[in-house]
Amino acid sequence: MKLTIAAGVLAAAALSFTAPASASLPPPLPRPNTSFQSGSLHVDVYGTAGKPALIFIPGLLCGPWEWAGEIAQFSRKYTIYALTLPGFDGRPAIPGPLFPRVTADFWSMLDAQRIERPTVIGHSLGGTLAIVLGEQHPQRLRAIVAVDGLPVFPGMENLSAEQRQAAAQRLSAALASARNPQAFEQTEKTYVLPALMSSPGDVAAVAPLMAKSDPQAAAQWAAEDLRMDARADLSKITVPLLEIAPEGALVPYYKTLVAGDPTATVEAVGNSRHFIMYDQPQALHALIARFLERPGP
Repeated sequence: MKLTIAAGVLAAAALSFTAPASASLPPPLPRPNTSFQSGSLHVDVYGTAGKPALIFIPGLLCGPWEWAGEIAQFSRKYTIYALTLPGFDGRPAIPGPLFPRVTADFWSMLDAQRIERPTVIGHSLGGTLAIVLGEQHPQRLRAIVAVDGLPVFPGMENLSAEQRQAAAQRLSAALASARNPQAFEQTEKTYVLPALMSSPGDVAAVAPLMAKSDPQAAAQWAAEDLRMDARADLSKITVPLLEIAPEGALVPYYKTLVAGDPTATVEAVGNSRHFIMYDQPQALHALIARFLERPGP
């Protein structure tokens, strides 16, 4: 079962990246200060209470562990809320449609926890969610960072809704066909992750973590992601949006996909693949830090 499941893999494959296999795993997640459930969202809290809030959203099949390096880096100056989406990292799945329910639970979390104008940082599927949140209630956010997550799945932007639906059905069926966690892990290790990160050591470490996710939930999330085209509402985003590409050659293409938001910035962390936080962690930290430290709106 050959899968290409994460946002950005189509572009990465097309450009045949050759980043060196010298990346190192991020540090393990620290122990959270506290954890809680907000509807369908599991939330781990790190950092210092009362500091400006960062909310990290992982990508498809991932948990907060993929943000471990950023959590360690930014917890000194920020209060961090690390989300786990339903169906991933051992969390129970929920019925769809997923995007409306999860975004509603996000805004309920902000109300219940009295989180004021956080910066939302998402990777892949999480980056797409961050953009959708910015379209819904931009006045409730300070800024958005999308790490190789876009308002439309790369390669789908010129297809009709019917064509995107057909592609979503094919991908969903492939993901849902995983027979057991061992087979799912082997598929990730053999076919998927080598296209998305540079280091074989990282591939070996991440595959079993991804296998903790529910293939049926992954299929549902991936299908909704491929069907989605959020470009029409990009002009509603009134806060800074930073889109981070995994290679400089992708910047012009990504600019076309976020062109509906005329204030969006597209920058690249070069010599990387889709999992930039593994391939080029220090460069990603520096880019996000510069964005966070700019004067606020």
